[in-house]
Amino acid sequence: MKIVSVEAIPVNLPFHEPVSDAWGVYASSNHGIVVIRGDSGEYGVGEIALAWFGGAHALCKEVNDLWAEKLVGMRVSDLSLVTSLLDSFCSFSKRHLLAKAGVEMALWDLLGKSLGVPVYELLGGKVRGQIALTGGISMGTVEHMTASAVGKVSEGFQELKLKIGLDEDKDWAALHSIRRAIPDSVRIRVDVNMAWQDVKKAKRIIDRMTTLGVSIVEQPLHSERLSDLAWLRTNIDAILLIDEGIWDVRDARKHLEMQAADMLHVYISEAGGIAASKKIFELASLYEMDCTIGSMPEGKIGAAASAHVGAAMLNLSSHASDIRGFTVYREDVVNEELVISAGSLIVPDRPGLGVTIDFAQLARMRVDQ
Repeated sequence: MKIVSVEAIPVNLPFHEPVSDAWGVYASSNHGIVVIRGDSGEYGVGEIALAWFGGAHALCKEVNDLWAEKLVGMRVSDLSLVTSLLDSFCSFSKRHLLAKAGVEMALWDLLGKSLGVPVYELLGGKVRGQIALTGGISMGTVEHMTASAVGKVSEGFQELKLKIGLDEDKDWAALHSIRRAIPDSVRIRVDVNMAWQDVKKAKRIIDRMTTLGVSIVEQPLHSERLSDLAWLRTNIDAILLIDEGIWDVRDARKHLEMQAADMLHVYISEAGGIAASKKIFELASLYEMDCTIGSMPEGKIGAAASAHVGAAMLNLSSHASDIRGFTVYREDVVNEELVISAGSLIVPDRPGLGVTIDFAQLARMRVDQ
């Protein structure tokens, strides 16, 4: 089967509740929906997702104006050749990996649908049928964070992820309150998002937090401080999980060689797609290291792609992954629901990624450029 068309369609996915950052308040998030059609009449779908608001639509334009015509006529099954071409489009900036991921997801989806098998079968087969997820706790008042934590536990989440790093005293108060409010069996991790500047201070704070059962610390220092991260890893009792430092396989190799991580947090979008994510998992396995999976946050298409990768990777950690970003959106463009049961994401078993497009909905959510 040959590719007959490639289109990246800019959309806005509305949030259930407005999201804020240092630059403003947002009612929706920009995404790109990639549709690749084959000469058999079938189509595959992918998603361009960018955590930093605004960039996904510009990537759609680049795919449509510069990439699409070069892909038309290629065989869908020639994934290695197509991936090599896509890699050549990403040499200027890492942000192009997000566009590559969207296009490549659509190719895997189309190939799986044409063969009548789920994508995880193309990745080596299903190791697990569900993936444990973190219950995310956003920054807020101590009372709000504690209530959120209790709610997540009642929903079945067995590992909570707290965003911290701006105020040590408040972080401690929130952690202490949450630990007292939930069962000891529920794991707690903290995500610092590179906020801490001093490695010795980071160790002191982590040592204090581990007394309350914090088992994982995610990206405590800037991603470029590999030597400090390596020192910290050997001097704390918690697992050091690297997030912002891991985009592609090159980033993974640097952290592995420097022994600057206990676990890697892999993003299907940042890595540049499904095959690239698989490479990071396989590289980590050579160092006997497990990985977890993050979220940009993608909608349901990207989440489905992440689920198929997680289903097939032997060294997906028993610690929870973050494939829950799709839950923040009020609307999406796919027909199917992704199911979270007792704190775990159920891996879709339908052919391809297991999702299909509601094209009428896609037309309504499309944004003119």
